[in-house]
This record gives sequence, structure tokens and C-alpha cells, in this order.
Amino acid sequence: MIWVLIAVGGSIGALSRWFVASVVPDHRSGFPLPITIVNVVGSFALGLAVGLDRSRILSIDLLPLTLGALGGFTTFSTWMVDIDTAPSRRVSIVIAVVPTILGVAAAAFGIMIGNGIPS
Repeated sequence: MIWVLIAVGGSIGALSRWFVASVVPDHRSGFPLPITIVNVVGSFALGLAVGLDRSRILSIDLLPLTLGALGGFTTFSTWMVDIDTAPSRRVSIVIAVVPTILGVAAAAFGIMIGNGIPS
């Protein structure tokens, strides 16, 4: 039964990514703003889920959310194509570096929130 929930989650995630990509335009420089938003938000959500799971706040199986919805929502392959097809080498480097930094920071922030920020 879990595989059905993962598949449903993946469908919801992929449709959500498509929606964001259809309403948020790329920056005029060629920077893929929609994919960056999707990947940073997905990184935060995954970090939050990991933090909540570690702190045992949730007692549910997170695979439909993490593997399914967030796996369908985020996209590594589109990000790689964006790097390869950037209008210049400079934009390509920005596309590679900026989302990486933002994604790692978002995931760390999500984990901190999920674990409960120490006072």
C-alpha cells in the first residue's frame, strides 16, 4: 500500500513543480528562477521532515512525503539541463552555485526547525 501513497505523492509533487514553473518566469538573464524556487523549497521541506522525524514528533511513515511528493517536486535533471543550456558561462556558474548554497542553507534551516532550535 505504501507504494501507492508514494506514487500519489510523486504525482502531486510533479504537478506542483509544473504549476510553479508555469506561473514564475525565468529571469531575463537566463537564470532559472522557477526551478531554483522549487529546489530550495523542496530542500527546506525535506530538512524539516528529517528534523521532525529525528525528534520523533511525527509517528507516520514519511516516504509518501519525502520520496513521493518532494521527489516529484524537486528536480536535479532540469537543473543540470539549465546549467548546460545557460546563455553564457557566467550564468552557468551562477546557476550551479547559487541554488546549491540556497538549498543547503534551506535544508539546514528546516532540520533546525524540525529538531527545535536550541535556546
